[in-house]
Amino acid sequence: MESVKFLECFGRVPKLDRLTIINKRFTLSFLMFIGFTIMSSGVMLTHSNRCLSSSHGELDDPFVHLSSFFIGYITIQVPAACISLKFPPIIWFGRTIFVHAILLFAVALFGSLGYVFLVVLKFLEGALAGIVFIECNAAWKNWTPAAERSTLLSFALAGGYLGDLFGIILSKFCSSLPLWMFVCCMIGSFGVIWWLVWERTAYETPNKHPTISNEEYNQIHPIIQDEIRPTESVSCKQIILSTPFLVLVVLNIVRSWNARFLSYHIKDAIIMCFIRFTSFILSGYLADVLVRKTSLTITNVRKLFIIGVTLFEAVYFFTLMYHRKKGKLVIHSFFFNANIISYGI
Repeated sequence: MESVKFLECFGRVPKLDRLTIINKRFTLSFLMFIGFTIMSSGVMLTHSNRCLSSSHGELDDPFVHLSSFFIGYITIQVPAACISLKFPPIIWFGRTIFVHAILLFAVALFGSLGYVFLVVLKFLEGALAGIVFIECNAAWKNWTPAAERSTLLSFALAGGYLGDLFGIILSKFCSSLPLWMFVCCMIGSFGVIWWLVWERTAYETPNKHPTISNEEYNQIHPIIQDEIRPTESVSCKQIILSTPFLVLVVLNIVRSWNARFLSYHIKDAIIMCFIRFTSFILSGYLADVLVRKTSLTITNVRKLFIIGVTLFEAVYFFTLMYHRKKGKLVIHSFFFNANIISYGI
């Protein structure tokens, strides 16, 4: 009682139940952030071939097993999107990261037995990463209005860039195969622990959450229901054949093709991961601010960001043609990583 009276003396101090950091939406976003961090750390650690070279010989180019990862990531996207419409995306988000954690143990135990094993395991890892990305995006339609979605979604996805940073650093210090296997199993253990917390914390929709406050529920549930109804009749075929979808596919193919010709030292890659991590979070928050504080619609904000990012990348690649010096890294990284803004909307 004395502590309550003490707090009452400060009328301007907000109540705990009004702080954004403890509402159920932020809790969900924070747990997704941790999940992406764990998964991306494992992905980047298994991307590295320097610790497996003693078993597979000197691999000058990790093209085969990296390509296997991206093939799995790409091919699962559309099936995962269709599945997310029929099954609870939040539940499958947690289960997929759990399966990836188990896969890390398999990579540690069997990845050094032969290069074919590593390629197959990387394909499965890519498929799991693709499912997690789709399920994360699908989950937020039930948990937050579109005008607030960019902040929470971009914060959750930013865990992937933080995981990339951790994975690159860990792979650098894995000087021997036993140490690499230990670190891989350690990340897998974190994934299992995370899944146990997720299963007891995350719920499919706000109306199924037993401890959500009435204030938060009434704030988001009516708006979400009004936003979901117009999209219930939209099929996957209509989305795939739509002009915005096709434009984004072409844009990302060109972007990935250009990025394939870039190579950086590990120190440069660490700087780039840090820029990606910070700019991604800020981009999602800025998108929501523009929607709430200006007359711009969500569609117009999306167009503004994507067009702006495309122009930034054009400047970046033209600049790169004439300046290949290391001292230009920070400027190049800014333009290159500006493309992630478009994913936060």
